[in-house]
Amino acid sequence: MKKKTPKQIAALFCVILLVSLYIVTFIAACLDTASSGRLFAACLAATIILPVLFWILLWFHGMWKKRQEEALDSLSGVDASSGANQTDTTNRS
Repeated sequence: MKKKTPKQIAALFCVILLVSLYIVTFIAACLDTASSGRLFAACLAATIILPVLFWILLWFHGMWKKRQEEALDSLSGVDASSGANQTDTTNRS
C-alpha cells in the first residue's frame, strides 16, 4: 500500500468532517428541532470554510517544509537546485 501524503490525509479528514456535518444536519432537519436553521447555516458555512482552512494549512506546511529543506541544505553546503558544493571555486593565481 502506498504511503499517504499530508495532502491526502488532510483531504480525507476534511471529507469526513463535511459528511458527518451533513448527516447531523439532515437528522436535525428530519427531527424538526428549533436549531435546524442554525445547523443548516453552520453546514453551509463549513462547506466553504473547511476546505479553504485546510488549503491554507497545507500551504503553510509546504512553505515550512521548503524552508526547512533549504536550511538543511545551506548547513550542509550543498545547493538544492544543482546539487553542487557551494564552496568557492574561483581560480586563485
